[in-house]
Amino acid sequence: MASSIRRLADDAEVPEQAFEDEIIDLDFHVNPLEDELLAYVEDERALDKLTTEFGATPVMGKWDAAYGIKEGQEGLFTQGRAKYAEDVHEACESLAVDEPIVNPGINNLNLQHHPVLKNAVCQAANDYMVDNFVDEGVYTSMMVPKWDPEYAVEEIERVASEENVVAAYSWFDPKVPWGNEQFDPVFEALVENDLPLLLHGSLAYWPQHSYVGDDMLTWTEVLGFDWPIYAMINVVNMIMRGVFDKYPELDVVIQEGGHWWVPFLRYRMDEFYEMHPEDVQITPRKMESGETYLQRAPSEYLRDNISLCTQPFALPRNAGDAENLLDLSMAAEMFTYSSDWPHQTLDPPTWFYTSRAFDDETRERILSRNAREILDI
Repeated sequence: MASSIRRLADDAEVPEQAFEDEIIDLDFHVNPLEDELLAYVEDERALDKLTTEFGATPVMGKWDAAYGIKEGQEGLFTQGRAKYAEDVHEACESLAVDEPIVNPGINNLNLQHHPVLKNAVCQAANDYMVDNFVDEGVYTSMMVPKWDPEYAVEEIERVASEENVVAAYSWFDPKVPWGNEQFDPVFEALVENDLPLLLHGSLAYWPQHSYVGDDMLTWTEVLGFDWPIYAMINVVNMIMRGVFDKYPELDVVIQEGGHWWVPFLRYRMDEFYEMHPEDVQITPRKMESGETYLQRAPSEYLRDNISLCTQPFALPRNAGDAENLLDLSMAAEMFTYSSDWPHQTLDPPTWFYTSRAFDDETRERILSRNAREILDI
């Protein structure tokens, strides 16, 4: 087994009952070594630039309390670094995770500038994941390049037929929300291949690509609140521009975008839509279809087409408050467990056993059943 994997500390180990339940982890990062990733790049011109000037995944300079260097180990790899399937299996043993849905973990790729180089890394990452995880029986989410919808469709058609590819993995960010009509071919390809779209927060928020980015000076602001704000913006944009009327079978999962904003969103969307529903008829998809209104109330799409990963859970300590919040957030229908392994922000499934807010049905749905319904595994 790889020596880079660290066992969780005693205070982070999950209760014994967790090993008796099925647990599916919908946000588990692997991180290939740069040299091994570059070996999969097929375009020789892109490979020349990536190896001689840029590196596979260049990162814009920033200081971040969570990801500072300590004893040679970045906070991104606090729990270890999974490069191969055996690393993932070992890490999951201490988390009681039965089925991790792994992704290539290159969350900074979306912020890079050159689309040719980004496409080359995306192609390499998908092939690396197929060889080292898909073919080893590990459920995997393939990478989908948001910056190039045409190439995204090509990658979906190329990779989606692999037996253990169960989702498509991309990012939400402040640049172009996913309700934009340029993504319709991507949605169509996903629905045809029965793949949900997993949207992960990216590092593209601070400082260059967010209007208030330069004034956010703390990690709490950047990761704690900037990501949920843009997660909400993307979700509302998709709903109000009719994505789910045109693609009712599309499932979208928000990773690391928070979840306690559900009550705010469900009531506020319906309230504002009811005041001015006629706005919808002049959005591009409705102009094309000739429809005047959404086919359902906005909150119904939120419940039926959107799912939210739980990490970090941030559950109220008071069981009564937690139970009420779970109910208002439609947690039994919308939430699905994620650990965010191997980051400093790791969230083991401990909450589900230490809080009295969870009944057996809610716990089972969040830990496994909702994910199974989304992924069809």
